[in-house]
Amino acid sequence: MQEMKTKRFKPGRAVLALLLSSAVGLSACSSSQEASSPNTGNASNGQVTEKPKEKVEIQFWNPFTGDGAAVVDKIVEKFNASQSEITVKALSNQDPQKQLTAISGGNAPDLVITYWNNIGPWSEAGAVLNLESFVKSSGLDAKKIIPAALERMKVNGQIHGFPISMSMANKLFYNKKAFAEADIAAPPQTLEEMFDVAKKLTKKDDKGNIMRIGFIPDYPWIDNVFWPIIFGGSWDDGKGKLTANQKANVDAIAYQAAYYKEFGNDAIAKFKSGMGKMNTPQDPIITGNLGMMIGWENWYNDIRGEKGDIGVAPFPYPKDRPELENSGMVSPVAMFIPAKAKHQQEAWNLMQYLLSEDVQIDYAIQNKTIPVLLSALDNPKLNKNEATKSLWEFFESAKSPNLNGFPNSIYINQYLQALNEETEKALKGQITAQQAMDNVVSKMQPIADKAKK
Repeated sequence: MQEMKTKRFKPGRAVLALLLSSAVGLSACSSSQEASSPNTGNASNGQVTEKPKEKVEIQFWNPFTGDGAAVVDKIVEKFNASQSEITVKALSNQDPQKQLTAISGGNAPDLVITYWNNIGPWSEAGAVLNLESFVKSSGLDAKKIIPAALERMKVNGQIHGFPISMSMANKLFYNKKAFAEADIAAPPQTLEEMFDVAKKLTKKDDKGNIMRIGFIPDYPWIDNVFWPIIFGGSWDDGKGKLTANQKANVDAIAYQAAYYKEFGNDAIAKFKSGMGKMNTPQDPIITGNLGMMIGWENWYNDIRGEKGDIGVAPFPYPKDRPELENSGMVSPVAMFIPAKAKHQQEAWNLMQYLLSEDVQIDYAIQNKTIPVLLSALDNPKLNKNEATKSLWEFFESAKSPNLNGFPNSIYINQYLQALNEETEKALKGQITAQQAMDNVVSKMQPIADKAKK
């Protein structure tokens, strides 16, 4: 499937302009929630008979192509065959720009799959329907959804979408051969142990060039969400005050910076420049040139685990915070109903179908991803299925109370960008970790305050 899990969509200028220009018009969108069927009265006998309902056709857009699109198409076929009131037309390869263009142009589809961090900004523009009344009227128990995944769908505490699946980073992947060569018997349990293991794994030639490195904290990218979660941090207090400069977040950056201090900024940069790319024969975790890395459920499925070259272990936690064991970051794939959708009730019916246990299990199997329905995680069709064996550990970890993610908001993309820029400076040693996070709060708090008004 075309994975959306590790991507962070950054709207281009044209899309941002479109979003801003459409905000006023979209904010007045109808919040009508149910399409009514007209009744016809029989005047001759005084009886009122209901006109037979016509089958409603709804549009279901997704950004997938290839196998990912095929999975959605098959699920839609099953839904269409399961009832006689709604016909769903699935349209794939609809990226966020196409989605937003259609919604703002008055041609909104009825249900959309998109990147979860679009929900906040688009809801502010009036493009995303608030689903709270649908949840209440239908009796849907939102507690059945993995809390950390559902939380990403909320804006100002209100549900504006539901996840159809989620990705998760809470494992440590390691090269078994490199561990054996370094005489390391078992993966580290704490972050302090991981730092020592990284030093043991690292090898240099007689000129001091790194030939194998134990761990690179910002490989394959700077992750300003994962690391604070591992340290128990957060980004706001739920009331509008930003908390990026709290101790846990600062400690998370300082820990990463320690690797650069230990191995050298220039030395790591030189090593990175010669590293092979992920998912190629020269991939450093496969060749053993990289000893350990952060592990996502959709990486290296065919060569990891008990019989594979890549070992899997829980990601380490701070030694002085054992209660943070099994922490991890979730990144859900979102689905929402546009505020201008013509068939909102029918779209809601489809959304509920996509959240049913059988569909969640089928979707997870076909895409090798994690379902968001808690009951599905314990279903033998998943956790006893040999076809999903590489995911069993992730299914179990998805029940951890220590999962978290970045809070959704109308300024989410600005906040993430500020965190990325300042974290990079700290890792390069240009400023301290505390200075980096203080800079972020100074820049973003006025924006958060304005959004609150």
